[in-house]
Amino acid sequence: MSLRASSVIFIIMSDGLVCGEIVSCDAIEGKDKLKRLTVRIADGDDGARLQIVTNAPNVEVGKRCVVAPAGATLRDGTEVKKASVGGVASEGMLCDSAMCGWSGGGAGAAALLPGDFPLGTPPPSSRPRLDGKSNDDAGDDEAARQAQKMKEKEDKKKALAEKRAARDAARKAKKAGEGGDA
Repeated sequence: MSLRASSVIFIIMSDGLVCGEIVSCDAIEGKDKLKRLTVRIADGDDGARLQIVTNAPNVEVGKRCVVAPAGATLRDGTEVKKASVGGVASEGMLCDSAMCGWSGGGAGAAALLPGDFPLGTPPPSSRPRLDGKSNDDAGDDEAARQAQKMKEKEDKKKALAEKRAARDAARKAKKAGEGGDA
């Protein structure tokens, strides 16, 4: 008896990615797009901080994003290491949506998290909404929009029926008035 595998697919999940908050963001002199960030990855004023160099366009102080500190493993199996980027030491990297396994979001843009997402915790399995609603609320919003649309349609039908009834009553009254004069 022989066994033969036709195809095997391995999905490597990211390991070691965490939520971090940008506490400083400075341009690197002589480098057009590179920025030196200080990212806090633990709660408290004395929480762990990393220096990360990035060219992500959407970073600014106070935003929370997905961080791959040195030692983390990306989805493709690559281990993140300390490196010199643009002549500046970087102790990790910011992840974009694809690196997190999320749909949506631009390549090269930092994967952002809501401001209340706990520091140091792994990112969610799907891209979170940043407008304060949960991903489940999107379905609720659509249901509410559909219900509102149906109500407006029924209201229009009702108004049209009332208009027709008034018109018919006016015609009937006019005929009754003409019939009485003759």
